[in-house]
Amino acid sequence: MILFEVIKLKKDKLRYAILKEFESGNKSFNQDNLGLSKDEFDEQIRFLHREKYIDGVMYADDQVYTLQTIVVTEKGEQYISENSTWAKVYRGLKEIKDFIK
Repeated sequence: MILFEVIKLKKDKLRYAILKEFESGNKSFNQDNLGLSKDEFDEQIRFLHREKYIDGVMYADDQVYTLQTIVVTEKGEQYISENSTWAKVYRGLKEIKDFIK
């Protein structure tokens, strides 16, 4: 049960970090910045898109093609707001992947 909670927390923080990057206009980050494989990164983008936290995702062969057209939806903004306790820690880190650990 504890392992499940740790994995869920990591995914929640990862999704928060991705949404914050999009919200701030940074569309040049990638899986390397997050310490993820391309497949893991694409899965998180697909999740955020499927759950309507982001919109404008372009796919090619079921992989995320570009981040340039992605926008955070109202639901995504609400997620960021509801998890604002992470904002202070997130802002203080130089690398996104340090936040996710």
